[in-house]
Amino acid sequence: MTFRLTDRTKRRLFLISVTALVVATIADGSRRFVADLIWTDDAAPWEKVTAVYYPDTQKQTDIRISDARFDDVAECREHLAKLATENGDADLQKGRSECAVGFYRDGAGNGSYRLIIE
Repeated sequence: MTFRLTDRTKRRLFLISVTALVVATIADGSRRFVADLIWTDDAAPWEKVTAVYYPDTQKQTDIRISDARFDDVAECREHLAKLATENGDADLQKGRSECAVGFYRDGAGNGSYRLIIE
C-alpha cells in the first residue's frame, strides 16, 4: 500500500511549516529578522512608523519628528505630505522627509530603525 499526499495536503503542510518557523523565530526575540524577510519595504504588523520632516535642508537642526504612531509607510507619507503642504513646500523643493520603520533596541540599550524610507 502506497501513501500519497495530495497537492492540497502538501500546501497545507508547507504553510504549517512556515507558520511554525515564524512563530518560533518571533518567540526567540527575532522579530526584526522576520520583518526583514517578509516586510522589506513597509512596517510589519507589530511595528510602528515615525515621520521625520526637515522643512529646510539648509537647516539640518530644524527637524520635526512625530511619535511612532503610524501603522504603515502610506500613513506616514500622508502625514508628511500634509506637513510639507502646511509649510508651503508641497513638492519638497526646500525640505525633505523620511519614514522610519520599526525601532529596535540592542542589548546595550542603544537602538536603530529597521528601515528609513525617503
